[in-house]
Amino acid sequence: MSDDEDQAPGRGERRETHQTHGRFSRFARLSSVTAGVAARQIGRKVASAFQDEAARAESDKRAWAISADQIATTMGQLKGAAMKVGQMLSTDPDLLPDEMRDALKTLQSEAPPMGFDVVKGVVEEALGASLDAVFSAFSVEPIGAASIGQVHRATTVDGREVAVKVQYPGIGDTIDSDMKNLGALLTLARAKLPKDRVEAYLDEVTSVIRRESDYLFEADTLERFQTVFADVEGVRTPLPLPELCRKNVLVMEFVDGARLHTFLSTADEATRARLAERIIRAYITMIHEHGVLHADPHPGNFLVDANENVVFLDVGCVRDYPRAFTDGLLTIIEALWRGDLEGLLATMDAMGFARAGIDEEVIWEWLEIVLAPLLVDKVVDFGAWRIHDAAFKFVKEHPEIIGLAPPREAIFYLRVLAGLRGLIGESGATLNAHRIAKQASAALRAR
Repeated sequence: MSDDEDQAPGRGERRETHQTHGRFSRFARLSSVTAGVAARQIGRKVASAFQDEAARAESDKRAWAISADQIATTMGQLKGAAMKVGQMLSTDPDLLPDEMRDALKTLQSEAPPMGFDVVKGVVEEALGASLDAVFSAFSVEPIGAASIGQVHRATTVDGREVAVKVQYPGIGDTIDSDMKNLGALLTLARAKLPKDRVEAYLDEVTSVIRRESDYLFEADTLERFQTVFADVEGVRTPLPLPELCRKNVLVMEFVDGARLHTFLSTADEATRARLAERIIRAYITMIHEHGVLHADPHPGNFLVDANENVVFLDVGCVRDYPRAFTDGLLTIIEALWRGDLEGLLATMDAMGFARAGIDEEVIWEWLEIVLAPLLVDKVVDFGAWRIHDAAFKFVKEHPEIIGLAPPREAIFYLRVLAGLRGLIGESGATLNAHRIAKQASAALRAR
């Protein structure tokens, strides 16, 4: 075992040992946060009646900042579905106010880890053997701690370097209750979406998180992604060790690499563009050739290894799609390229987009704004792309566009699209997304 093990008791006293069970306690904490946000909003509305526009804007900003910090802190402490939703929302540039999204970005970094005694107990119970019987070394300190579980570096007794993902005890039992409470919170916090859209979003997230809490499913997905990424240059996922995987313990090859954003912070422009393009091509291959989507593109889920391969992590968070749906998405983009409004609307109707009462030209103009980098043949600096300014102005002029509702199955796809836009923007990459999309379209249609 690791030499650090002797220090475990002292470290454990400074850690969260187990905050995942106790549904009433979690309910009380989330309900308390929701009540606080609601009270703050009421107070803000009362005060705004006596303020000019500038003062109202500053008051709104302060109120959201206070609420956002409170929400982010609670989500991080509770872990589980609460923290997972926070991580997902932090990568979505469109769903929440800027102040809240910025606060939730803190959840992309390390969560407070559980104590080593808890980790040891979970692994030994799952494997039916002592830690020493399976591993010759096992780090006391986790190398990653996130929403559903945390990861430790280890060496098997036969000498394989591995990463061991250990699920927080009882986390699966809290998912449904957490999501119900988060529904009330997000309905209060939403920026643009009506209540039914928030509920549909949360239903989708709930189904994905349930699957993600089953590490045997993630082990199977790691195997599946070996095929998905086989022909994608410079992209890979770790290999699992199926014989050591259980529902709450996942053992996979250890990948030595740097966090994507850490690597890109010192990379030159060409390298940033190359890695961003690899990520885009990986997603195109995933969704359009294999009908599966890695549904959680927050920065902590990507590494860059010594060969500058982009390594996808946390592949338990996925969603599958039928070919008819993915082909429909491609047809929408192609209709925009052709200037074919009639074909665009026919495809959206067939896919189940709700657009009653919205002028057809308004829909077209909206898509031109939100899909701009795919529609113009030029290099785009995603970090400088001010989509929020254009989108806010458009919504103010055409508030009916809020009623453009995607079918439920499209919610995760659109959220991931927004997350990728944010990921690439923060990477500082500049690239011609239009050409990448055109090349992919031609290849897909030729299959």
